Amino acid sequence: MTQPRRTIEQLLKQGALPLSHADVAATHLEVYPTKQTWLAFFDKALLVIGAVALVLSLVFFIAYNWINMGKMGKFALVEGALVISIALYVALSFRQRFQLVRQLLLLIASVITGSLLALFGQVYQTGADTWQLFFGWAILITPWVLIARFPALWLLWLGLVNASLILYFNVADFAFANYLYQGILQIGILAAVNFVALNLWLFFIENKRSSQTSIPESVSYTKVDLHWSTYVVGLLSTYFITHLAIITIFDSIDILSLSITLVLWASWCAFMLWRFYRSSINLLMLTYLCGSVIAVVMFWAGRLLLGNFDAGSFLVLALLLIGMSSAAVVWLRKIARLNNENNVPHTVVGGDSHE
Repeated sequence: MTQPRRTIEQLLKQGALPLSHADVAATHLEVYPTKQTWLAFFDKALLVIGAVALVLSLVFFIAYNWINMGKMGKFALVEGALVISIALYVALSFRQRFQLVRQLLLLIASVITGSLLALFGQVYQTGADTWQLFFGWAILITPWVLIARFPALWLLWLGLVNASLILYFNVADFAFANYLYQGILQIGILAAVNFVALNLWLFFIENKRSSQTSIPESVSYTKVDLHWSTYVVGLLSTYFITHLAIITIFDSIDILSLSITLVLWASWCAFMLWRFYRSSINLLMLTYLCGSVIAVVMFWAGRLLLGNFDAGSFLVLALLLIGMSSAAVVWLRKIARLNNENNVPHTVVGGDSHE
């Protein structure tokens, strides 16, 4: 149940809100989406879907007609689409209109840039490693990413950085590290990159959304929902730090490396608990935290108990999984209930102030 809906129900139960004013309060708190809200949603959704379909159609068209098209025709089509996208962006920027369209144009141009790099490598058979394609792609679109300030484009850039690092680690090793520690260093770097990305997301995107969100004076309640892109970055950070915590299970690593990986994971857990429980409550991020804890505990318990693969060990692991999952659900529901009770807003209905 959303916070505004729960607030209206509590005010009705307390008698602070007349039943005849419930619809007015629901409209004021945007419990139900208005016609303008639906129109704006479909307008943006269809615009985004159309832009993605348009750029993908270019890629599929060249792939389908690869044999029938000459290399000059392929380059002309891709480069022409790139020039048109940038030209439209510049034209709209001078008029300072259609911000979402301008951001989508830069997103289209960024995807076309990757297609152009792939086309160049395929036509001329440069023999470059795959990680160089993604790294060069990320470098080339960095100015557009900074200009657009579009979360989807930032996610594309972050995905390219992660892909280039993963592919680079597949073909190169750290000369100063033993082969047993290569995996720890690689996953550690990926975990650090995504942890820094998560903090940057929270600092820039969420602060920007907070400054742009205007809450009416007649209502005041805590807004804890994050931007959808922040949840994606949080999921990436959760995956890599969890991978770092369990990677030493499968190798014979000394106690020092084991301690470092577990301390780093515990530090990440402490940060998530502080940021999304003590500072401001966010249930999905806390769910990520619970999932990471359950995964790490289950992996380490499996290593300790499944030495002989006996039935009793599997039973203990099953009971442990059920117990931890149940405890996580109870804890999250308790947090949600306390958060809803503590964030009852002060609402003005019909000109009277009720608490």
